Amino acid sequence: MKIGLILTAGGIGTRFNSKVPKQFLPLKGKPLMIYTLENLLKIKDFNSIVITYPINWENVLLESILNLPLKEKIEIVEGGPERFYSIWNALQKNSLKNSDIIIVHDAVRPFVTKDLIERLINHIKEYDGVVPGIKVKDTLKKVDESGLVTLTENREKIFAIQTPQIFKTNVIYNAYRKSIEEGKIFSDDAGAVEFAGYKVKVVEGSEYNIKITTSIDFSFAEFLLDKGFFNNP
Repeated sequence: MKIGLILTAGGIGTRFNSKVPKQFLPLKGKPLMIYTLENLLKIKDFNSIVITYPINWENVLLESILNLPLKEKIEIVEGGPERFYSIWNALQKNSLKNSDIIIVHDAVRPFVTKDLIERLINHIKEYDGVVPGIKVKDTLKKVDESGLVTLTENREKIFAIQTPQIFKTNVIYNAYRKSIEEGKIFSDDAGAVEFAGYKVKVVEGSEYNIKITTSIDFSFAEFLLDKGFFNNP
């Protein structure tokens, strides 16, 4: 099975409150996104790799990947104003179209594991897409503009969705094309796939597969590295 990879590194990290996008910030002396990419390269052999980057950060990305193995397979593409458009830009690369499935992963989730990816791949023959999710632990309430509760959700049926998300190649292309044509924007790839009428399976995610969004997340990533987690993908 030929596997394509889109690594999303096009964000500017406004919630992190840093002048440098968090994917390029040094974590124990190495850019955060390089931990993610190195980990993925240890887990799978990809037919094609496309990395999105924020405008004006092309040279920083190129310098970061300079010494990586398989760098000849890596292509880069400028991201759009939102993640959705960054993925659409990446999907225009012809190299991805030769893949049987495409994996989309956040560059700021460095602790993805082989076990998680294998669980996703094991289900992709049966479904159009497979995504990892964690059951929420807290009670979730919907509120109106004034903060009054309008609905308490049944948390047993609510999952916090992670990446990597895996899709059959024709599915994700068709889904994004339909979304673009109809002016719909989604916060994750599965949203576009669901909108296009395809079936998406949720499998068990990983508590360690954190998305580094805030400085607290960054500190936790340092803690996991100190504990040797990264050495056991």
